[in-house]
Amino acid sequence: VQASMFRGRFIHAIDAKGRLSIPARFRETLIERHAGRLILTNDLLDKCIVAYTPAGWEELESKIQKASSMDEGVKAFSRHFFSSAEDCAMDSQGRILLSPRLREYAGLTKEALVAGVAHHKIEIWNPALWEQTMAAIDPRAITKRITELGI
Repeated sequence: VQASMFRGRFIHAIDAKGRLSIPARFRETLIERHAGRLILTNDLLDKCIVAYTPAGWEELESKIQKASSMDEGVKAFSRHFFSSAEDCAMDSQGRILLSPRLREYAGLTKEALVAGVAHHKIEIWNPALWEQTMAAIDPRAITKRITELGI
């Protein structure tokens, strides 16, 4: 079964308990195809939270298991990414709980930008940091890299 692509970006409030409402478009897919579950971790390069569907997480784990456990980069990635991971289930109101550790890592306080970035992946950003990151993108460099990848 082909998973639905998470598309778009939405700004949602974070309540006093650290709960974030998942955008309705994403919520439907998560409930229907993933039992309302996500795996959250801090991104390796950007100060944001990465949220994977269980299927996307399993795919990532499978790729890492196939890589050499003696490779320093693989070890460093695994230590960072997997040790920071937290299972998360949406509540009956479509919210997820962002742990204090993850909120602090991403600089999240009162609101978050929730961005769909792939079939199995959502990113959760401080809205101001998202804007800074997007403003720093060089469209020519991206176009060149996408072309090199044959996309």
